[in-house]
Amino acid sequence: MALTRKLTHKFGGVEWKSGSFYSFKYHAWRNDKKPSIIFMYSFFGEHPNTGREWRFFQAINLSYVPRNVRKRFMQQYLKIREQRKGNMAFVWRDVQTRYPGLKIAVRRYFYTPSYYIINPEEIPFEDAEKFVMGTMLKDYSKAAIRSIRQRMRASKEKRMKRKKARKKARREAKKKKR
Repeated sequence: MALTRKLTHKFGGVEWKSGSFYSFKYHAWRNDKKPSIIFMYSFFGEHPNTGREWRFFQAINLSYVPRNVRKRFMQQYLKIREQRKGNMAFVWRDVQTRYPGLKIAVRRYFYTPSYYIINPEEIPFEDAEKFVMGTMLKDYSKAAIRSIRQRMRASKEKRMKRKKARKKARREAKKKKR
């Protein structure tokens, strides 16, 4: 079975649509037990390169976005959605071009086994801004930024080690030629 990406997906008794807001209880959580998300799309099938089964959906967990960015995003997003009369699929290309500040908040959620996602509910667009701004206590943006910085630092250290190893190899090669 080939890997397919769906902009709408029905599971947990809810029709999940790209660009819509949802809340649910997630059992495979790391930081956020009850994420508030914007659904992007779901993946289903076998990955062509690895042969592994993919059964998850990709979404933007707004709890990982700093509050000031979240507020600006909501104002822009609701305005664009209104211009398009509600027809708005939200995909990775949108994140990269329109809202690059949301990259740190893109998460994958497994929808199988079925007990991972409990009590899913769609949030109406009238309540979306209030819902997204949420509470001050539920803000994981600092943890997400810290994690990215740690990965960047580790990557830089690896590059420096490789650079030193190459320099050392060149010096040794020069010594052998003499």
